Amino acid sequence: MTKINNNLTPTQLYERAVAYILQMPKTEKQVRQWYSRKTADEILIDEHIARLKDYNLLNDVEYAKMYVASKRDKMGKVMIKNKLRQNGVAPSIIAAAVAEIDDQRDLAVNLVAKYLRNKECTPAVKSKLFRWLLSKGIDYDLSTEVIDEYWH
Repeated sequence: MTKINNNLTPTQLYERAVAYILQMPKTEKQVRQWYSRKTADEILIDEHIARLKDYNLLNDVEYAKMYVASKRDKMGKVMIKNKLRQNGVAPSIIAAAVAEIDDQRDLAVNLVAKYLRNKECTPAVKSKLFRWLLSKGIDYDLSTEVIDEYWH
Protein backbone atom coordinates (compact mmCIF):
# COMPACT_ATOMS: atom_id res chain seq x y z
CA MET A 1 0.00 0.00 0.00
CA THR A 2 1.47 3.35 -0.99
CA LYS A 3 1.82 6.12 1.53
CA ILE A 4 0.80 9.68 0.89
CA ASN A 5 2.12 12.90 2.44
CA ASN A 6 1.56 12.93 6.21
CA ASN A 7 1.77 9.10 6.21
CA LEU A 8 -1.83 8.63 5.10
CA THR A 9 -3.00 5.55 3.26
CA PRO A 10 -5.14 6.05 0.13
CA THR A 11 -8.21 5.04 2.15
CA GLN A 12 -7.47 7.60 4.85
CA LEU A 13 -6.89 10.25 2.19
CA TYR A 14 -10.25 9.44 0.58
CA GLU A 15 -11.99 9.68 3.97
CA ARG A 16 -10.41 13.08 4.55
CA ALA A 17 -11.53 14.20 1.09
CA VAL A 18 -15.11 13.18 1.94
CA ALA A 19 -14.91 15.14 5.20
CA TYR A 20 -13.51 18.14 3.28
CA ILE A 21 -16.42 18.05 0.83
CA LEU A 22 -19.05 17.55 3.53
CA GLN A 23 -17.93 20.71 5.36
CA MET A 24 -19.11 22.73 2.39
CA PRO A 25 -19.80 21.56 -1.18
CA LYS A 26 -16.83 21.83 -3.51
CA THR A 27 -16.20 21.75 -7.25
CA GLU A 28 -14.01 19.17 -8.94
CA LYS A 29 -11.30 21.79 -9.42
CA GLN A 30 -11.27 22.67 -5.72
CA VAL A 31 -11.01 19.01 -4.72
CA ARG A 32 -8.23 18.39 -7.26
CA GLN A 33 -6.31 21.33 -5.79
CA TRP A 34 -6.82 19.94 -2.30
CA TYR A 35 -5.58 16.52 -3.41
CA SER A 36 -2.55 17.99 -5.16
CA ARG A 37 -1.42 19.41 -1.82
CA LYS A 38 -1.67 15.92 -0.31
CA THR A 39 -0.21 13.69 -3.04
CA ALA A 40 1.43 13.79 -6.45
CA ASP A 41 -0.18 10.51 -7.54
CA GLU A 42 -2.45 11.64 -10.41
CA ILE A 43 -3.84 8.13 -10.94
CA LEU A 44 -4.96 7.96 -7.31
CA ILE A 45 -6.47 11.44 -7.55
CA ASP A 46 -8.42 10.49 -10.70
CA GLU A 47 -9.69 7.28 -9.06
CA HIS A 48 -10.85 9.15 -5.97
CA ILE A 49 -12.49 11.92 -8.01
CA ALA A 50 -14.37 9.30 -10.05
CA ARG A 51 -15.49 7.59 -6.83
CA LEU A 52 -16.64 10.88 -5.31
CA LYS A 53 -18.64 11.59 -8.47
CA ASP A 54 -20.20 8.09 -8.37
CA TYR A 55 -21.45 8.76 -4.85
CA ASN A 56 -22.64 12.21 -5.99
CA LEU A 57 -20.43 13.92 -3.43
CA LEU A 58 -18.82 15.87 -6.24
CA ASN A 59 -21.26 17.40 -8.71
CA ASP A 60 -20.44 20.71 -10.39
CA VAL A 61 -24.02 21.11 -11.70
CA GLU A 62 -25.49 20.85 -8.20
CA TYR A 63 -22.72 23.07 -6.82
CA ALA A 64 -23.52 25.78 -9.38
CA LYS A 65 -27.27 25.61 -8.64
CA MET A 66 -26.64 25.83 -4.89
CA TYR A 67 -24.20 28.70 -5.31
CA VAL A 68 -26.62 30.70 -7.47
CA ALA A 69 -29.48 30.08 -5.04
CA SER A 70 -27.43 31.29 -2.08
CA LYS A 71 -25.89 34.34 -3.79
CA ARG A 72 -28.65 35.63 -6.09
CA ASP A 73 -29.86 38.18 -3.50
CA LYS A 74 -26.37 39.40 -2.66
CA MET A 75 -24.46 39.47 -5.96
CA GLY A 76 -25.15 40.35 -9.54
CA LYS A 77 -25.06 37.81 -12.36
CA VAL A 78 -21.66 38.98 -13.55
CA MET A 79 -20.03 38.40 -10.17
CA ILE A 80 -21.73 35.03 -9.73
CA LYS A 81 -20.46 33.93 -13.15
CA ASN A 82 -16.93 35.05 -12.31
CA LYS A 83 -16.91 33.26 -8.96
CA LEU A 84 -18.18 30.04 -10.51
CA ARG A 85 -15.59 30.28 -13.27
CA GLN A 86 -12.84 30.79 -10.69
CA ASN A 87 -14.05 27.69 -8.87
CA GLY A 88 -13.64 25.64 -12.05
CA VAL A 89 -17.25 25.23 -13.16
CA ALA A 90 -17.64 24.68 -16.90
CA PRO A 91 -19.09 27.59 -18.93
CA SER A 92 -22.12 25.54 -20.06
CA ILE A 93 -22.96 24.69 -16.43
CA ILE A 94 -22.54 28.33 -15.41
CA ALA A 95 -24.85 29.49 -18.21
CA ALA A 96 -27.55 27.00 -17.18
CA ALA A 97 -27.31 27.89 -13.49
CA VAL A 98 -27.31 31.66 -14.04
CA ALA A 99 -30.23 31.40 -16.48
CA GLU A 100 -32.42 30.66 -13.44
CA ILE A 101 -31.82 34.20 -12.19
CA ASP A 102 -34.64 36.37 -13.40
CA ASP A 103 -34.39 40.10 -13.28
CA GLN A 104 -31.96 41.62 -10.81
CA ARG A 105 -33.65 44.99 -10.84
CA ASP A 106 -34.83 44.64 -7.21
CA LEU A 107 -31.29 43.81 -6.10
CA ALA A 108 -29.90 46.82 -7.97
CA VAL A 109 -32.54 49.17 -6.51
CA ASN A 110 -31.87 47.86 -2.98
CA LEU A 111 -28.12 48.29 -3.46
CA VAL A 112 -28.58 51.88 -4.68
CA ALA A 113 -30.82 52.72 -1.71
CA LYS A 114 -28.32 51.15 0.68
CA TYR A 115 -25.39 53.02 -0.85
CA LEU A 116 -27.14 56.38 -0.83
CA ARG A 117 -28.61 56.03 2.66
CA ASN A 118 -26.23 58.56 4.26
CA LYS A 119 -24.81 60.30 1.21
CA GLU A 120 -25.64 63.42 -0.72
CA CYS A 121 -26.58 63.14 -4.38
CA THR A 122 -23.55 64.67 -6.08
CA PRO A 123 -21.93 63.78 -9.41
CA ALA A 124 -18.92 62.31 -7.57
CA VAL A 125 -21.18 60.08 -5.48
CA LYS A 126 -23.06 59.05 -8.62
CA SER A 127 -19.80 58.00 -10.26
CA LYS A 128 -18.69 56.03 -7.21
CA LEU A 129 -22.11 54.40 -6.96
CA PHE A 130 -21.89 53.27 -10.57
CA ARG A 131 -18.48 51.69 -10.01
CA TRP A 132 -19.72 50.09 -6.78
CA LEU A 133 -22.71 48.53 -8.53
CA LEU A 134 -20.41 47.11 -11.20
CA SER A 135 -18.17 45.67 -8.46
CA LYS A 136 -21.23 43.94 -7.00
CA GLY A 137 -21.79 42.20 -10.34
CA ILE A 138 -24.72 44.26 -11.57
CA ASP A 139 -24.39 44.56 -15.33
CA TYR A 140 -23.63 47.87 -17.00
CA ASP A 141 -27.04 48.50 -18.60
CA LEU A 142 -29.03 47.75 -15.46
CA SER A 143 -26.66 49.89 -13.34
CA THR A 144 -27.08 52.83 -15.69
CA GLU A 145 -30.86 52.41 -15.83
CA VAL A 146 -31.36 52.18 -12.06
CA ILE A 147 -29.03 55.10 -11.27
CA ASP A 148 -30.71 57.30 -13.88
CA GLU A 149 -34.16 56.50 -12.45
CA TYR A 150 -32.98 57.21 -8.92
CA TRP A 151 -31.42 60.54 -9.90
CA HIS A 152 -34.55 61.88 -11.61
